[in-house]
Amino acid sequence: MRRRGRPVAIGSIRSRRRATTVFVPFFSSRTRRAFVFALFAATNVACVTKPTMHLNHAEISGVQMGVPPTMIMTVVVDVYNPNGYDVAVRAMRGQVWMADRYPVALDFRAPADQPFWMPAGKTTSMRVPLYVPLSLAIQVVQEAFASPTIAYRVIGRADVTGSRTFQVEKDDYAVDERGTMTREQMAAIIPNSIVPPPR
Repeated sequence: MRRRGRPVAIGSIRSRRRATTVFVPFFSSRTRRAFVFALFAATNVACVTKPTMHLNHAEISGVQMGVPPTMIMTVVVDVYNPNGYDVAVRAMRGQVWMADRYPVALDFRAPADQPFWMPAGKTTSMRVPLYVPLSLAIQVVQEAFASPTIAYRVIGRADVTGSRTFQVEKDDYAVDERGTMTREQMAAIIPNSIVPPPR
């Protein structure tokens, strides 16, 4: 009886000098099924479906004193993961256009030791910080004096990692979303001596 796991001779190759026996290792049906499943999973993960990103809202946290001082603005993005496995957004880069006229650099990178994983088949809110020069924030608020809202647009790229196990990286997913915030949100963090409070 042939033992499982031992090589099985399936033939020989003869030359003028000597005969060489070719051995092929024997695998159990369970091992073969596991190998096929792993190969299938790896192939599917390599084709990461683009997560759907939509702006939810923006929050104004305050002013960070520095050179120059900046307004801290947090953009909340709802990300839907259509894949059958978890994915993580490693980075977002591009520009946020304030009032559709003034570009502000966007460069968000998740900590390497704390990636932001999103469960399969679910929508997860991701918070992306943005630092707007305070001088620009004041200008935008002043120009929107007659309007209750201020428009902004996020244009950029996102880098995604698919699967906690296989860690397949896919880069340059396009992001182009629009949103609005109230003028009062921005005016609240600016001293009243610079911008009069709304009546």
